[in-house]
Amino acid sequence: MSASRRLRASSNVPLGTQPPMSFAIRQIPTVVFLLACCQCGHGAEEDVVVFYAMGDVPYSAEEDRLLPQQIAELPDDGLFVVHVWDIKNGSSPCDAATYQKVAGMLGQSRLPTFVIPGDNEWNDCADPDTARDLWEENFSFVHRGVLFIGINLVGSKIHDAEEWQQRLAQNVAWTRSNFSQFGSRVHAVVIFGHANPTPSHDAYINPLCELAGELGKPILYLHGDGHRWVQDRPFAAENILRVQVDQGGIAPPVKVTVTRNPDETFRFDRRLSSE
Repeated sequence: MSASRRLRASSNVPLGTQPPMSFAIRQIPTVVFLLACCQCGHGAEEDVVVFYAMGDVPYSAEEDRLLPQQIAELPDDGLFVVHVWDIKNGSSPCDAATYQKVAGMLGQSRLPTFVIPGDNEWNDCADPDTARDLWEENFSFVHRGVLFIGINLVGSKIHDAEEWQQRLAQNVAWTRSNFSQFGSRVHAVVIFGHANPTPSHDAYINPLCELAGELGKPILYLHGDGHRWVQDRPFAAENILRVQVDQGGIAPPVKVTVTRNPDETFRFDRRLSSE
């Protein structure tokens, strides 16, 4: 990767107000690596960006063995891998030991690794406030004309309506800030969240559609949550493509290629053995 890369993260505040840092799990060793290696994605063509994405794994002892295998088998043509979270089933403890276990698995990746919180690690916990204290920071960076944004968008229960709406508003502000600062310099945007959007997320999705219309460039919203592959355009802004990744127990991390072809900006290889 070139030395001119851009990488910033913050706790839902505008870019430029904090120094560069990585997305982190608070109180747990960081499993996200700064994109600092010049060899990252060394085999990729100059006009494309390749990355891998996974979600909703591991949920069982069997998947505790599967995830390290999937990490070990990741091709080295990717810029990074992102886990859009749920790294345990809903009934498992929401404690640092559980997250530490998966942090160790993801830490074996040869590729830089990004994570974002899911509802199983936070919103569905018996004590969501304590669980939330283990998490901090969104992230964003630009590479080869593509803007990548990580947001804190989880589903399921609304424990505190005021907190829920505030977090959605913070996600809007984070997205708007990145669009404003980098939108004119990029040809595509990828947004990572966990939730399969429902009407309870309209306070983020509706402003996102407005921002997407103003930007006028291809946008991918990539998420987990629903466990089964979905690729569609359900939002009011037709330039937003939505993809829900396969649950990790069903398929390996999907290979995503971002191109400069306006007719096929985002390409997906689910790497299924039957295909």
